[in-house]
Amino acid sequence: MGWYEAVGRRLFFSLDPERSHRLAQRLLGLPLPWGRIGGAVDDPALRTSLAGITLRNPIGLAAGFDKTCAHLDALGSLGFGYVVGGTVTRAPRRGNLHPRIARDPARRALVNAMGMPNPGAEAVARILARTARTAPRFVSIADEALADAVGTAELVEPFVDGIEINASSPNAGWEHASSHTGELVRALRARTSKPLFVKIPPFTAGDDDRAQAVSIATAARDAGGSGIVCANTLPVADPRMSTGRGGLSGGPLTAGTPRMVAEIVDVIGPDLPVVACGGIFTADDARRCLDAGAVAIQVYTALIYEGPGLPGSLTRGLAASVRTMH
Repeated sequence: MGWYEAVGRRLFFSLDPERSHRLAQRLLGLPLPWGRIGGAVDDPALRTSLAGITLRNPIGLAAGFDKTCAHLDALGSLGFGYVVGGTVTRAPRRGNLHPRIARDPARRALVNAMGMPNPGAEAVARILARTARTAPRFVSIADEALADAVGTAELVEPFVDGIEINASSPNAGWEHASSHTGELVRALRARTSKPLFVKIPPFTAGDDDRAQAVSIATAARDAGGSGIVCANTLPVADPRMSTGRGGLSGGPLTAGTPRMVAEIVDVIGPDLPVVACGGIFTADDARRCLDAGAVAIQVYTALIYEGPGLPGSLTRGLAASVRTMH
C-alpha cells in the first residue's frame, strides 16, 4: 500500500471536494521533488508523437484539474507526457453555485457542475508567460461566442504547444455544436499553425448522441483540426448539484472509452490522431485505449483517487506491456 492510499487519500477525502482541490493546488505550489513523487519512468519505448509534438509518454493530464494553469509546471514534473490547463474563457467566470462537485468512491467517480470557473484569458496568459514548461502543454477553451473564443486562443497561443476546444462540456452552452465547431476550427486555423484538438461528447452505439459526436469529429477534421479527444464527461442528473445535473467522470466510463475510440478512428480515418479520455485508471485501461487506435490518453479522476504516483504506475505498466508485446 502506497503512502497516498494509506494516508493521503484519507486526508483529502476528509475534506469536501473543493477544499480538497484547493489544498492540492497549494501543495503543487511548493518546491517539492515532484519528479520523485510522480515516479514516472523515462522509457524510450513510451515515446510518441501527438500531432507533431514529441511526448516522453502518451499519458496526458486532462483539462479541469488546473483551471488557472498556475501549476502546469509541477504537474508536468510529475511525469505526464503532456498537460492540459483550463478550461479558460475570454472573460473571468465564477462558475455555478455550490455544491457543484461530488465524489462517488464506490464507483471511483466524480460528478461536477463547476460551470468553468477561471480567471479569464488575459490572467491565464500572464500565468503561462511566467511558468516553466516541464512538459508539452495545451490549454482548453470553451467560449460560446466565436469572437470570444478567437480572442482567448490568441491570448494563450504564444505560451502553449496546442489548443483543445471544449466543444462538449455539460457546463458549456454550445448549440449546434458541429457547425459551431467547424466555424471555430476554421477561424483558429487561419490564425495559428499549432495543433487544434476538439473534445467530443461521449456516446453509446446507435443513439442520437453518437450522431452528434461523429458530426462534431468530422466537422473538426474537415475544418483543419489536428485531432480528437474522445470523450468528455457524461451528462447526468444529480440532485447533489446546485444545478440538478453535472458531468460524470471516472469508473463508470472505463468500459466504454475503448469502444468510442475505435468508432471515432473508424469514422475519421487514420490520419487524425485520437486521444482517449474517460475512466482510465490503470496501465491495462490505457493499453486497451491505445490498442483501439488512440495515440495518447488523458486522465483526471484517476489522479484524485490514485494520487500523484499515478504517472509512475501507468508508465511502468505500459513500458512492461510494450516489452511483453515485443
